[in-house]
Amino acid sequence: MPLSASMLGDSVWNKFSLKFNNARLEAHYKKYSFPKLLKQSRLSLLLIAMMYELYGVLDYLLAPQNLLSQITVIRSATTFVLLAIFILTFFKVFKKHHQTFLTFALLLSSASLLWKMTLIHQSIFPYYFTGLILLMLWVHVFYILNFSNAFFCTLAILILSFSAFFALFSFSFNESLSYLIVLTSAFGISVFSGYIAEKSDRALFLREKALDRERHECRMRAMHDELTQLPNRALLIDRIEQVILDSRRNNQFCAGFFLDLDNFKEINDTYGHAVGDAVLNEVSKRLTATIRAADTVARLSGDEFFVLARDVKNKAQAEAFGHKLLRKINKPYLIDGKVVSNSLSVSVGICLFPYVGVTPLDMIKRADHAMYQVKLSGKSGIAMAG
Repeated sequence: MPLSASMLGDSVWNKFSLKFNNARLEAHYKKYSFPKLLKQSRLSLLLIAMMYELYGVLDYLLAPQNLLSQITVIRSATTFVLLAIFILTFFKVFKKHHQTFLTFALLLSSASLLWKMTLIHQSIFPYYFTGLILLMLWVHVFYILNFSNAFFCTLAILILSFSAFFALFSFSFNESLSYLIVLTSAFGISVFSGYIAEKSDRALFLREKALDRERHECRMRAMHDELTQLPNRALLIDRIEQVILDSRRNNQFCAGFFLDLDNFKEINDTYGHAVGDAVLNEVSKRLTATIRAADTVARLSGDEFFVLARDVKNKAQAEAFGHKLLRKINKPYLIDGKVVSNSLSVSVGICLFPYVGVTPLDMIKRADHAMYQVKLSGKSGIAMAG
């Protein structure tokens, strides 16, 4: 089902976190965006694990031999955890906690790289520094964390990196400034790109849901009567076709009831069409309240209605239901507290089906013919099609 008009109308979002203020709308957005996020998460986790292992080449080429085993353990443990999170993407737990898992993956990768950087000599620092920049860009390029999580994670990486640089390395002022500028620039670019990407995705979500809503409303207008909101002839025929198939499959009888109001023209002539429309709405409410949930009430045209009843045991049950409809419609009509008419009644034609050669149009025609016989015999009654 499309989202309601009221929910789409309440689509204000927080300018920083980008979350919709409406919690239900936010839940729908998460459901909408998860399939794409899942694919991107799997790809990004595999790529970051590959990147970590590729950096192992630098470890063997540049890291001191006495620290190589420790660095290898750090790298291997991080890769193992990343692959474990990748495996979790195939389980339901990932759907519920994916932001937690992906945030942990980013922070763990960054902390592991910073840990390795504290063990190396200052001369080979630039080779590992590029990995730190790639990590800051990674989360926003793949767009796997929501903006607020991505912002605070990359900000934490930036602060930890600054602290580590000043505490552990003795760079010159120019070297320190260049590293800080590059790292801050990477942070700014990644945050800006992530913000724009999520904002655009949320705007696209709203446009798609608005179009879904508009298409749904167009279908409803095309298949329902404008005044009473009951199914119209086109939708009725579609439902009759389905009921014919079901009745044959389940070996059940069903029935169609063609209803034509008696003396309705007098109400229009005496009180005007507005009151006539109110009476038609009241008729539709009475019919809807009388049928079962599996049955259908439709308005064919003017003062003609049709009731499609499933699983009717026999002719006697169909006639009993026809009399029930007759009693409901023949009761007095009060509009704005005043009795409009005591003479309004209904003529009902009934057609049991399935029968050999049954079609929706033929069944409606037979019920219509039976109803016409009631009109000829004095109105306000029921008749069974032969």
